[in-house]
Amino acid sequence: GLGPVVRSRVLNLADEEAPQIYMLSGRGARSALKIARHGLEVSELAVTELPGTPRAVWTLRRREQDTYDELIVISFLDATLALSVGEDIEEVRDSGLLATAPTLALHSVDGGGMVQVTPKAVRHVMPDGRVSEWLPPQGREIVCAAANSRQVVVALARTGGHCVYFELHAQRGMLREHEGALHVGSDVTCLALSPVAAGRLHAAFLAVGCEDQTVRLFALDASRCLEPLSMQAVAATPASVAVVHQLDALRLYTGLVNGLLVRASVDAVSGELDSTRTRFLGARAVQLCTVQVRGASAVVALSTAPWLCHAHQDRLRAIPLSYDALTHASGLVSEQCPEGLVCVAGNTLRILTIDRPDMVFNHASIPLALTPRDFVLNDESRHFVVIESDRGHMLPSQQLEQAGELLPVEQFGLPRSARSDQWASLVRVLDPFTGDSPQVIELEDNFTAVSLAQVPLNGETYVAVGCARDLALAPRRCTEAAIRLYRWTQSGTQLELVHSTPVDGIPQCLLPFAGLLLVALGDSLRLYGLGIQRLLKKAQSAQIAPHLITQMQPHPQYPDQRLFVADVQESVRLVTYNPGSLSFHVAVDDTVPRYLTSMCVLSDGDTVALGDKFGNLGVVRVPANVAQSLDADMSGARLQYERPRFGKTHKWDTLCAYHIGDIPSTISACSLVIGARQVLLYTTLLGSVQVAVPFVSKGDLEFFRALEMAMRKLWKPVSGRVHLAFRSAIEPVKGVVDGDLCETFFKLDYDAREKISDLVDRTQQDIFKKLEDMRAMFAF
Repeated sequence: GLGPVVRSRVLNLADEEAPQIYMLSGRGARSALKIARHGLEVSELAVTELPGTPRAVWTLRRREQDTYDELIVISFLDATLALSVGEDIEEVRDSGLLATAPTLALHSVDGGGMVQVTPKAVRHVMPDGRVSEWLPPQGREIVCAAANSRQVVVALARTGGHCVYFELHAQRGMLREHEGALHVGSDVTCLALSPVAAGRLHAAFLAVGCEDQTVRLFALDASRCLEPLSMQAVAATPASVAVVHQLDALRLYTGLVNGLLVRASVDAVSGELDSTRTRFLGARAVQLCTVQVRGASAVVALSTAPWLCHAHQDRLRAIPLSYDALTHASGLVSEQCPEGLVCVAGNTLRILTIDRPDMVFNHASIPLALTPRDFVLNDESRHFVVIESDRGHMLPSQQLEQAGELLPVEQFGLPRSARSDQWASLVRVLDPFTGDSPQVIELEDNFTAVSLAQVPLNGETYVAVGCARDLALAPRRCTEAAIRLYRWTQSGTQLELVHSTPVDGIPQCLLPFAGLLLVALGDSLRLYGLGIQRLLKKAQSAQIAPHLITQMQPHPQYPDQRLFVADVQESVRLVTYNPGSLSFHVAVDDTVPRYLTSMCVLSDGDTVALGDKFGNLGVVRVPANVAQSLDADMSGARLQYERPRFGKTHKWDTLCAYHIGDIPSTISACSLVIGARQVLLYTTLLGSVQVAVPFVSKGDLEFFRALEMAMRKLWKPVSGRVHLAFRSAIEPVKGVVDGDLCETFFKLDYDAREKISDLVDRTQQDIFKKLEDMRAMFAF
């Protein structure tokens, strides 16, 4: 639903933990600015203000066999509030819960009734209203607890890890304290019981998080009750633990106070822990809550952002929820909401649903009138300027009603013009937060917007729009061309025309350069300065590119002296600028004729990532000797006398070549994960978002190369096409490992995975861990 993507930018305008992807997408009346976020879309069903700030929330069924939840119980600092579940949320005063104390744990009891754990007591509320209490020793309080329908475990504060275990008596229906007490050896911070297996009455394991930065597992079977089984050291103090059943195995989740989430697999018999995974979720301590998603167990991890840890396509994944920060959550099942979440955020209670847990991105769309071509951002007001144009259509103000009423343009398209060479074009100021357009400037007299740039001139920021009149694409010509200069007004929400400067060619692209405006006219470069009535020409160099300059990007370290110029069919060129002679010189060009559609200059200034219209992705770099000469002589004059043996200019060194099968429309270097290194994110014409991750260690490179070679031998695609031939469709693949092919390892059967693991000389779990860590550390 994202394609076709014309342009994209990776920005963090919403000040969230992860950046957003802003994409110009679509064609004609179906075009839009789409804002994509990594995460699941959440629907908000209800929001209710509460009398204070809650500390926890639960949902409760009166009987374990009930289908729907009856109560929402909210714990405050010194009170507990019970609300009924129905069409209206109302307070329940005769619930049997102790309302004058906070609640640490709550669960319904087999046979009716419920158990409530407070800092001062363990309260067993019978079905007939009678209450049985267990009080801790004098001077001690309960610091945390865990409960299910037949078992309760509480931990006492400042006792070195003293825990008390209760079981429901089968005949009497009362909670009975186990004879042997559990002494962990360190103060307990959190507790969790494992889910009850099918055909059993009791949970088999107890997970205990301790102050000494360990998580310990104890047995609860009758033959080895409270016997220690395993221990796992973690990087910080555990804030919460949860044990769930996912993908036919028990998983132990541990949320740490430093924002890390640790996941480990639990052996169902011995209780041993293995296959540990770690992920950073945020700066706050991680709180865990078990829920149900599409009938399967899942964990909601709450830090500075909520995350959902669930099984999808036979893989475990952690994905953020595109919602506000939450402090606690619990699953909710009701007639109105069969599978939802009841959450606490600040002093509000919210009921949410996750409609599409199988998605990776969610996006919002802001409709546009015409096909978008390019856009720039005003950093101060955070408003976009978008240029739109369509051939053979009328401007929105000229659109006539047909048969007395305007037909829906989303279905029938924009009204066509009687002239096939007529253009409809406009410049739009767009607010991405509200979707409003404070200003829309229509270009009249058959002018169409071709290029766009935001340029600082004489201490003020302007918006330059390259326009052409009566534009024809084949052959490329126009009757008149101009550069319109606009000034920001109204705090960056309006544009005011300063003047229009005629030029003798189509201004294909614009770039701020050396405090001036650089314009690409065909194969030439021209510098303009700000004048009172028009732009003033400062310098010009012809035949910089063989055919047509389509893109320009400045050097990240020397933005006033070097730039990169892309030709329509002759790859990219490194161009130097000599301010003394006011001239441009080509320092490096390419030997491969690449029909470029996108490029991205990396932070080192010597490496460029390229995408062409045949679906290839490549990376080229300036030769080391050329880079040294440029550093010694910034003007590039020295290189004119140090010509290579063959040709007039030096050539790029090709580092990577890879066929992706789709046209890259934009390439961006950005960081998608907090604290991670930059990756190459590129959007394609058909609407996909892909990421190229750089290898930083030789060991990882050798491992993934070996895995890719093994997958090529043993995995056969459905189409029967040779994988290496596909990735080398235009140019032989070089310096790239196919991550999509490597991740196909998850979908193979056990025997095939075992053969591949033998070829790689790694266990299956090692391969799983490598693949998951690579994705978690850098991408989605």
